[in-house]
Amino acid sequence: MKKVCAWCNKQLSQDVGQSDDMISHGICNECRDYFFSPQGPPSFAKFLDMLDVPVLVVDDDVKVVAANEKARSLLGKSGDELSDMYLGEAIECPYARLPGGCGRSVHCRSCAIRLTVLDTYLTGRSNYDVQAYKDVCFDGGIRNISFLISTVKSGEFVYLKIHEIKGEESEQEKAA
Repeated sequence: MKKVCAWCNKQLSQDVGQSDDMISHGICNECRDYFFSPQGPPSFAKFLDMLDVPVLVVDDDVKVVAANEKARSLLGKSGDELSDMYLGEAIECPYARLPGGCGRSVHCRSCAIRLTVLDTYLTGRSNYDVQAYKDVCFDGGIRNISFLISTVKSGEFVYLKIHEIKGEESEQEKAA
């Protein structure tokens, strides 16, 4: 079993004789000192921006309420653009453009991202390394993106962490 920092993903330890697939979470000394310093925690925006993976904070309707710099860069949008945008709109899901919008098409019922976020919101249970596939609009074409997501609930919001992103070429790119 591997133990990693839940804040920065740094490996803390690995127990010999247990499966490498199992992961437990803790906090490293650096994150503990930074987030729980005697001066108090950093601002929420600074906290998000220090995380080394894209993180979106969403509400119970899967609307984005905040995003760190890595997420804004990945999505090519500013914080103002992302604020109050449905997650499907933020990640350029082609189904979010259908009548009814994000969360209201037949495709949304099987969306691993949406289902994982809602599960965490409703149950309070964190989810780690959930495999997700998403059709995403890129430069006039559609690409299927594969990635892992993790979710954690804090108060009335869910933190959605995106990691291990892999994309496939669009049909247009394959033809070129």
